[in-house]
Amino acid sequence: MSKRRTQRGDRAGGKHRTHRHLTGAGSEFLERNPHVRTLLGRIDRGGLTWEDVADDILPVFERARPFAYEVEPPAHAIVPPGVTIGFGVDLGLAFARVGAAQLEGWPVDLAGLTERALRNLRRRARQARDYDLVREPIGGFPTIAFQSRDGWASTAVLVPEAIERLFGPEPALLIAPSRDLLVGLPDDVDLAFATWLAEEFEADDPNALRLEAFEWRDGTVRCRPLLRDAVAV
Repeated sequence: MSKRRTQRGDRAGGKHRTHRHLTGAGSEFLERNPHVRTLLGRIDRGGLTWEDVADDILPVFERARPFAYEVEPPAHAIVPPGVTIGFGVDLGLAFARVGAAQLEGWPVDLAGLTERALRNLRRRARQARDYDLVREPIGGFPTIAFQSRDGWASTAVLVPEAIERLFGPEPALLIAPSRDLLVGLPDDVDLAFATWLAEEFEADDPNALRLEAFEWRDGTVRCRPLLRDAVAV
C-alpha cells in the first residue's frame, strides 16, 4: 500500500501495497532510512518478526476498491466508534499489509495487535509537527482539511484527543475519503452535500475509502451514516 499524494486541492491519496511498489522508489530514500532498508531485506528473506515491526504497526482503513491481484485475507478488528480496521507496517513509502496468517506467527493475539497499533497512532498524533491543515470554503461551507503527510490522517477519528487538537472542541462532521485525508465540516451541514463531497474525493483516488461520516461532539467521535447505500467497513 504505497504512500502517494493526489492533486485535487493538494490532498493525499492512500497507502497502497508492499515491496514491489517500493523497488523503484529510489535508493536515496533507502539510504536516508536504513531501518526501512533492513525491513525490506527481512521481507525478502521470508517475513517480518513482531520485534521488527511492533513500533511501526498502525491501524488502517481498508480501501473500497478490490486489489487487481490476489492478496491474503487481512487481520481485522472492530474498535470505537464501531468501525472495522486493518493493520499496516509503516515502511516509510508504503504500508505492508498485515495478513491474518502473518499474525499467527507472532507472539501477540488480535487484541494485543490492536492495542499496540492504537498506541502507536496516539504517539504519532501527539508528536505530529509536519502536517497540512487547510481552511477554506467548499460549496459555501467552511471546511478544514487535514493531511498527516504520513498516511494516517483518516484514522485520527480513532483518537479523540487528536481531533480536538486539529479541529477544535466545537461540534463538527468529519469525512475520511482517503487514507491521508480527513475533512471537517460544520456539524449542521446538509448530509447530501457531505455525501457528494466525500464521493468527489473518492472518485479520483484508486485507493479511496468508503466510510460513514463521523460526528465530533462533546469530546466523543460517533459514526453518522452518509446518504449512500453501502460503506466499505
